[in-house]
Amino acid sequence: MKTKLYIPILFLFHSFVYAQSAQDMYNQGIDLLYNRNQPESALTYFRKAYQSEPNIWSRPFMIGYTLKNYLKKPEEAVVYLEQSWDLNSEGDELPYKETIICLEQLGKIDQAITRNTKAQAALKSANKTPSSWFGENLSWLYWTKGDTNKALQFAPEGSWVKNQLSPRTIEIDWKIQITKLLSAWRLTEADKIRITIPLDRPYQKLISANIDSTDQALSSKRKSSRGNQFLELEKPAGTDWPEEIRLQLKLEQNLKAMTFRPAKLRPASPEDPNYIWASENRDGLFSLEDPEFLKKVEEITASGRTTGEKAELALQYLRKNYKYGERVEGSSIKEWLDQGTGDCGYFTYIAIGMLRALKIPVRGVYGLGPWNDPPPALPHSILEIYDASKDQWFPHDPQSDQLYGVINPSYIAFTAGNPKQDAAVLAEDGIWEIDTVWFFWNGSGRDTLSYTVNVKNQNQIASRSLQSNPNIQKPEYVKTPQSGGPPPMK
Repeated sequence: MKTKLYIPILFLFHSFVYAQSAQDMYNQGIDLLYNRNQPESALTYFRKAYQSEPNIWSRPFMIGYTLKNYLKKPEEAVVYLEQSWDLNSEGDELPYKETIICLEQLGKIDQAITRNTKAQAALKSANKTPSSWFGENLSWLYWTKGDTNKALQFAPEGSWVKNQLSPRTIEIDWKIQITKLLSAWRLTEADKIRITIPLDRPYQKLISANIDSTDQALSSKRKSSRGNQFLELEKPAGTDWPEEIRLQLKLEQNLKAMTFRPAKLRPASPEDPNYIWASENRDGLFSLEDPEFLKKVEEITASGRTTGEKAELALQYLRKNYKYGERVEGSSIKEWLDQGTGDCGYFTYIAIGMLRALKIPVRGVYGLGPWNDPPPALPHSILEIYDASKDQWFPHDPQSDQLYGVINPSYIAFTAGNPKQDAAVLAEDGIWEIDTVWFFWNGSGRDTLSYTVNVKNQNQIASRSLQSNPNIQKPEYVKTPQSGGPPPMK
């Protein structure tokens, strides 16, 4: 009788020790991961805990979480995260969220959307209210698909996507030292010039453009040329240019009308008039005849099935391996890329070369954006990529890693470059057509630029001024204006 009682008691004792041992291994993994930053060792303990207790959702969850967030292996992680989802009878949000995020990282957007919807339904059936994260994530997933209608439909008030897609009005008040600029660019003898005003694009419409001068009236008229909009300025014959002009602009922006992911673009054929933007090499600057550079682009994009997928791989590589920083020396974009650092213009030019190596029409865009806090209105360079399936150029910020190329919602695109990316072009009628932002940034003197962004009665003011102010610590490149710029090039 004693023997018969001893066996089950001993079994219960061992089971208790076994369960405690599994919990200890789990706790040891938590300590190694969060306190000692040893994810590989932590993973070993999480696996042992999972083997001992395969029916507790936290065990496979921590395996997947460690693989995804610490070891950057989402392909391996998703299996364990989905297992934690299936074991999650308590309706905890963590397994749902991490599974959805992992699917997004793997580019499985449709699966992530389905999972998001199922998670919200599961939480509601458990009498729990899904957190706002699910609505924000669902709107973001539709955004990444390019379905801006559904993105706006699911975006909660105050969410990033809602703010991005909300129409906005931007007013610009800009004082420009025109005589100083024309002198720096050797154009004082010209009676007419054309300066760019904001681009006319599906996401950006110019409402009004007015100009005043300090000394005398200038005649002005609008003109469209090379995909740009210009304000043609003419001074009265026999007079000098005024010292200062005041440019007042108003435009509307609506990013809902914008496509920004290149994965589904259709390449242009050589017969397409826009194909020149896929082949211009600018005397070797874009490295399109450098076999080493071409081979590198080919290797980077080898896994892409379509031209659009290859474009995304090229841009992802650039953002991952090139850092914003000091300008570097070099006569080609390959040399710049190899050195690994440069400003937004370097990002743009390198991206142009990489995409043109894939025979994709692409051009640089120069404009203004509010950055930092307080936000100075500073020049910023991005891309426009041509999608032959829509006969449309769409904007893409090659420097924007977190937002996958999405442009800042109050970024103002001013000038789409010609195939050579010249700062100024001599038009067929003999009038210089000048990139206003480039014109402003090079040798602009004590000018003032400010603009107000109006979104549903919320005001945001961005300004840049070179006026002396001892209370404002300016970056060196703002504190000391450049003395002129290069002479315009045809």
